[in-house]
This record gives sequence, structure tokens and C-alpha cells, in this order.
Amino acid sequence: MPTPRLRRRWTLSALFLFGGLVGSAVAVSAGQPAPDFIRGGQWFNAPTPPTIASLRGKVVIVNLWVYSCINCHNSLPTLKRWYDTYRSAGLEIVGIHTPELSSDRPAANVAAALKVDGISWPVMQDNDNATWNAYNNEYWPTFYLIDRRGVVRMVHAGEISSRYPEAIPGLEAELKKLLAEK
Repeated sequence: MPTPRLRRRWTLSALFLFGGLVGSAVAVSAGQPAPDFIRGGQWFNAPTPPTIASLRGKVVIVNLWVYSCINCHNSLPTLKRWYDTYRSAGLEIVGIHTPELSSDRPAANVAAALKVDGISWPVMQDNDNATWNAYNNEYWPTFYLIDRRGVVRMVHAGEISSRYPEAIPGLEAELKKLLAEK
């Protein structure tokens, strides 16, 4: 019998065959305060680890992901484009790297993947699944769009890429709307 985590991954993979999954499947939803990051390992690309409170005044995408997940990997070009385009307007991305496999746990493996993939935003290892659990997350990748006050405004579970582009226009429109809010 597969573990609950593997069943979730198989279910998510099956849903991708039909065009992705909407954000309503995750427990932390729009209108709720964003949970803070609970350190479960090393921070990368962050001389001072961010908190939800320290990010107030910025629009934040919290990306729960793991480097060994193809859907997560395929979403990176979209995130990089947004980061390059909107960072100067107040966007920050925070990656929460939550391992699925034992090979996903070593800090050296995460650091190598960040370098190969050219990820420059802050990323935290969540080896204890503490932040994953605080968000009641179930899927890789999941994107939480958080406004300048620290409130979750939109959630999307599933790949955002040229393979599954359906969610990109709506997410980007909401991102622009939040960046315009003061």
C-alpha cells in the first residue's frame, strides 16, 4: 500500500493530466493570515532569514516545492520571469523546500540544485515539514500569493509553465493588482 504522501503525489500527477489543480484543495486559503516560516533546516540566498512580519510592505509568493519534483522544476521559468519583472515593484519570492525523498534532505543537494537552476530568491529547507504543516499543504508545487499586509490572497496548487499555462494569466493579474495596492 503506498504511503499517504505517495498517494497524494499520484493523485496530483493524475490531476495534471486533466489540466492542473485549482487552489481550493489546500487548507490555508485566501483571506487568512499567512503562517510564518518555521525553520526546519538551512536558509539559502538569505543573509537574514525573512519572516512574514519582515516582509510586510512587499507582495510575496510563497512557493512550497522540492527540487526533485518535475512540476516544481517546470514552474521555475515562470517564477524567474516574475521575479525579474516585478521585484523592483515590491515582489519577493520565498521558496520553502520540503523534501519528499531522503535525497532531498541534505543541504548540499539543495544548494547544488539552487545553483544549477539559478534560483536567487530566499529558500528555506523545511526538513521537518513544519512550514508545510503550518500551511496544511498537500501538493508540490503550491503557490501562496500574499499581500503587503501578510494576508493570503490567492492559492494555486500545480505546475505553472508552458505545459500548464491556464493559471498563469490569473495569477499574474492578481500579482499586478497586489503590487498596485499601497
